[in-house]
Amino acid sequence: MFITILAGLFVLGVVIIVHEFGHFIVAKLSGVYVKVFSIGFGKKLLRWRRGETVYALSALPFGGYVKFAGESDLADTPPELPEPHGPLDETPDSEIPRARYFTTQTKWIRAAILFAGPFMNYALAVLLFIGMYFVQGVNVFPTTRVGEVIADGPAASAGIAPGDTIVSIEGARVRDWNDVERLLTDDPSEGKSVVIRRDGRDREFLFTPKVEGKHVSLGLFAHVSSRVGRVQKGKPAYRAGLEPGSVIEAINDTTVSTYSDLVRIINANAGKPLYFRWTSDGLAHADTIIPEPKDVLKPGSMSEFTTVGIIGIHPYSERRREGFFASVGEGFATANSVVAQILGYLKQLFTGRMGVKTLGGPILIYQMAGDTANWGFDALIGFLAFFNINLCIFNLIPLLPFDGGHLAILGVEAAMRRPVNRRLRDWMTQGGFVLVILLMAFVLVLDLSRCAGSTPGGF
Repeated sequence: MFITILAGLFVLGVVIIVHEFGHFIVAKLSGVYVKVFSIGFGKKLLRWRRGETVYALSALPFGGYVKFAGESDLADTPPELPEPHGPLDETPDSEIPRARYFTTQTKWIRAAILFAGPFMNYALAVLLFIGMYFVQGVNVFPTTRVGEVIADGPAASAGIAPGDTIVSIEGARVRDWNDVERLLTDDPSEGKSVVIRRDGRDREFLFTPKVEGKHVSLGLFAHVSSRVGRVQKGKPAYRAGLEPGSVIEAINDTTVSTYSDLVRIINANAGKPLYFRWTSDGLAHADTIIPEPKDVLKPGSMSEFTTVGIIGIHPYSERRREGFFASVGEGFATANSVVAQILGYLKQLFTGRMGVKTLGGPILIYQMAGDTANWGFDALIGFLAFFNINLCIFNLIPLLPFDGGHLAILGVEAAMRRPVNRRLRDWMTQGGFVLVILLMAFVLVLDLSRCAGSTPGGF
């Protein structure tokens, strides 16, 4: 629980500070008077002043805000007499030159200030991905051996069979499964010359991927052994003594040789004791492990869940170091892939194809951060990058009081060449706040019911 709270505070703290700093720094550079920079909402627990800005740490750690001079003053004249205030109180608008109000800036400057918050979240995610690839390298399955071939799929149609080892594609030697997927999906509309090794002999096949819209299907999967990669702290495998590099040889009376064998048996036996035999560093081990139940989406469904067993292991993989420029390319590609995945999820959610039970609130964020941290700090950094992109997209939703809503208002005003009616803006803001509060209440109920174990993702 301590790790969960600490990891959750770390993730939320970083994304909030980065987001609000984006608004803050562009406002400062534009000459706008920044009155308050707060991490959290509600009562200010700590506050200090540096220059003209009051910095605060507030009671509710679920967000933050930057308050500009004149932010709520669209047309009114400031009071002539200054309001009394202490050294740690925010400066009243009446003491600030009107030229430094947020609302007196040009639409381009206001748009830049609003957009800077979400953009900083995206930029941090890209930098984190680049750093991970440059420092650690790319995760790869160190094999080119084919494990499973889907019937009637592109690989089966080409004549490739389970057990084949892919030697080269279009004349280029392949080192690992990442090379296989990259070369086969490069210009997928074109057929590829694939050389495989079968029974000690090399054979050549013509392979053409199946393309459906933006989805490319290969119809084959890597042969991944039953060797354990990562082990999640606190989970059944960790408690039983399984370590990275352990090779699982049998479960009950069934011999296993691939990771898919493990997945099939473990998933089907949630809450049931299984007798594992494995080797680690040349020594034989055995123990009874009870898979924990976890609710996941049913295959092919976006709203129905099924319960599977998990023990907290990942398949074995290796890191392939990348040069700086390759890391930059991989970082941008990964970030943009996450953007596409989140936008696809939102589309499915709003069209009803994705169930609302897949939504989550602050409790689920803390839980996910804690679970990820138990895989290792680098995994937590990956989750931090993902969550930054999530917050970026969420804040660009064209609904007040989000940044995207204010940007939409500016766009409407630019098109109309006059300000939006003050009363209409107030109604839209109040309506937006009501929707946000209702949404937060809904996801909080989902989070609490998850904690009780009645919906997916329980603790």
